[in-house]
Amino acid sequence: MEPWEEELVAKVRELARGPWQERAAVYDREGRFPRENIDELLALKVPSMALGPELGGLGISAEGQMRVMEEVAYGDGSTAVALNMHVLVASFLESMPPFERRNRVLADIGKNGALICGPGSIPTGQLDNRQAGFRFRDEGDTVVLNGRAGFASMSDGAKYALIGGQLEKPEGQEPDVVISIPELATPGIRVLGNWDAMGLRGTASHDIVAEEARLPKSEVLIIPAAMLRMVLEAQAKVVNVQSQMRARGALGILAIWLGLAQAAFDFTVGYVKERHGYLAGPMAAVGATQPGYRADQPWAQFAIGNMDHWLETGRIVLYEATRRLETPFESPQAFTRYLVRTVYHLRRMSEEVSMGAMRVCGAHAYVKVRPLERIFRDMVGGNVMAWKTDELQHSLGLAALGREITFVGPAGT
Repeated sequence: MEPWEEELVAKVRELARGPWQERAAVYDREGRFPRENIDELLALKVPSMALGPELGGLGISAEGQMRVMEEVAYGDGSTAVALNMHVLVASFLESMPPFERRNRVLADIGKNGALICGPGSIPTGQLDNRQAGFRFRDEGDTVVLNGRAGFASMSDGAKYALIGGQLEKPEGQEPDVVISIPELATPGIRVLGNWDAMGLRGTASHDIVAEEARLPKSEVLIIPAAMLRMVLEAQAKVVNVQSQMRARGALGILAIWLGLAQAAFDFTVGYVKERHGYLAGPMAAVGATQPGYRADQPWAQFAIGNMDHWLETGRIVLYEATRRLETPFESPQAFTRYLVRTVYHLRRMSEEVSMGAMRVCGAHAYVKVRPLERIFRDMVGGNVMAWKTDELQHSLGLAALGREITFVGPAGT
């Protein structure tokens, strides 16, 4: 990394391990968007870190981006998830073909610190993805937007939303694909404010609803479905640094897991050095031998050793993958296999560290006056909402057998 990137990481670390520590509990308890944290990141231009300097961004390296995400997550997982959504969507816009609306929004993000979100999942509480998503209706110079989707992390702080959907066509004709970037203040668009989850409560991952929202046709991108298929098929056959860099959004999620795991590990090590004995009872008053500090117990030492192994190997695997983005793989399938392997290892790391912290620290650590209770829920919340361990393992087995695999998840395909 460049010296300025190291300096930026240090500034973020100072915030995350300073004022954010107390705020995190408040955001979590109230389910409130971490506005103060985001404002401090905006002062450092962190939300525009992945955009090119010509757009007003920092042009940060992939490693620098992951280091920032890791430090943010150490202080508050919700802030990290909201930030990663914004960076992911902004980076996607930068990679799109230029058109007027896209250009203006990117300039607002890079130069003015505007924030963006992207509803792209089943709405909260719904079970059928066939009922989710957006559709557009052509009315001359206007397209009319309707629909609903969920998990729009950052929505409480965002000015814009990236919304894609199908353009209705007469029966028998294949719908076109529409990409729009409306302001959330557009009449007919609402953020429902309905995010209420086990963990990551401050991410503002609300549903977004559009009801007869009218957008100028000149400000959306309409792509014939057949053309889009051709482009995607052509891209799937190409492997280069530019295409590999699109994985930064997925790796950002892994960096969040890593930061939370480090926070859980640090708490666990400090806690067992102070936690003495197991239970209070009458035998303690008559001189019965007490078990001593938990840090002296072999079972705790074994468990901490396992946590340490997963945490540090996870860090090695993540940052090696980040560096390898800069060298083209021999084929798209080779890159996909490598990316799945990386996500699988970090997923297992998150599971082992979170379960290890629970086993070692025990019930007395899982109360709201201690940060581990929140950190644990944020880690497990990430596991619930992201890739599935068994599915990743299955993909690795298929790839080893020479069969084609795909990588699909919260950061795209």
